[in-house]
Amino acid sequence: MLSVIALVALRLCIGWHFFYEGCWKVDNADKFSAMPFLTMAKGPFAPIFYAMSPDLDGVERLKTEAKEITYFVPGKATIDVQRPGANGYEGTEPRLHAPIPEVTEKTETVTVYPAYFNEAQRIYQYALDTYKPEGDQLRQMQIAWGIYVADVRDDVKDNAEKVAAYLGALERFKAAKNGPNNGPEQKKRQWADMMKLRTEAKGFLTTQEGFATTLILEIQNILGPVSETGAKETVKLPTFVVSTDQLPFGLNLPFVGRSWTKFLDFAVTWALTLIGLCLILGFCTRLAAIGGGCFLISVLMTQPPWPTIFPAVHPEVGHAMIVDKNFVEMVAIFMLATLPVGRWGGLDYFVWNLIGKPVCKMFGFYSEENDD
Repeated sequence: MLSVIALVALRLCIGWHFFYEGCWKVDNADKFSAMPFLTMAKGPFAPIFYAMSPDLDGVERLKTEAKEITYFVPGKATIDVQRPGANGYEGTEPRLHAPIPEVTEKTETVTVYPAYFNEAQRIYQYALDTYKPEGDQLRQMQIAWGIYVADVRDDVKDNAEKVAAYLGALERFKAAKNGPNNGPEQKKRQWADMMKLRTEAKGFLTTQEGFATTLILEIQNILGPVSETGAKETVKLPTFVVSTDQLPFGLNLPFVGRSWTKFLDFAVTWALTLIGLCLILGFCTRLAAIGGGCFLISVLMTQPPWPTIFPAVHPEVGHAMIVDKNFVEMVAIFMLATLPVGRWGGLDYFVWNLIGKPVCKMFGFYSEENDD
């Protein structure tokens, strides 16, 4: 009996650990991302997890393409417009003079990063086709598009040499990493070089994403509230997702949209939550324990407890060789998967007696003598 109580307590403790981790991620969805877990992997399995992070080094996103683009250059004329009041555009504020200039159409061959530019262009065109702005709204959107094109053009041009230097340094880093020298000092330098290169790439890419985000926010503000059924609604534009982060086959899933990164965050969050809940309730316990054990294997693969792997685990975390706290929990949860702990103070007792046992008897897989 004491063994049964101890095993149930172990199931509840591990279940609570998983459940609370999942709940924290649900409550802090704006802060949690699985990307650091993947991108900071170390050891022999690190390349597997790096591959799960879309275009980690930015090579695909930094590819350029010359496109013939039509955009709009603002003129100097001003017209009379109305500022939105407390209740929107309902005449609560007087009409004020504001600079909404005329625009001149211009076609130019511009070098862009298509991973960002094509998606921004698609959203801009969607806004034009869906909401069909006219007059002042149309001119403001055209001006916003023209500013975006000019920003992208100038940024790509200004950073062309820096991006080329970065890509060259990245190739040299990869060659050195695959070289014969793999001593402790070399590993330390390689890690520092990798972090430096990623920071450099992030600078280029963050700027491009900022241009696109600004364009979309401006379009949102320009279009303002629309009414389709008599009620005020907010204009809904597609979420910007850089092409390298889009799900395959054009998938657009509930809760995550088209983003592979959001899909991964959603999967990790709810997998931990459901595994923990099932262990606490003793429902589908064996399956939940196997899922939890596989997750812990992935944790161990990203941060192997081996002292020669750089960077080393911080001393405050402890010292371990092969066996650390994650390894111990993994062994414990796989042990639970071999035992009917869900039937001891759990919902699996009812599942087994109402469904499992009759089905097994029907096919001759169950004997009263072997009832565990």
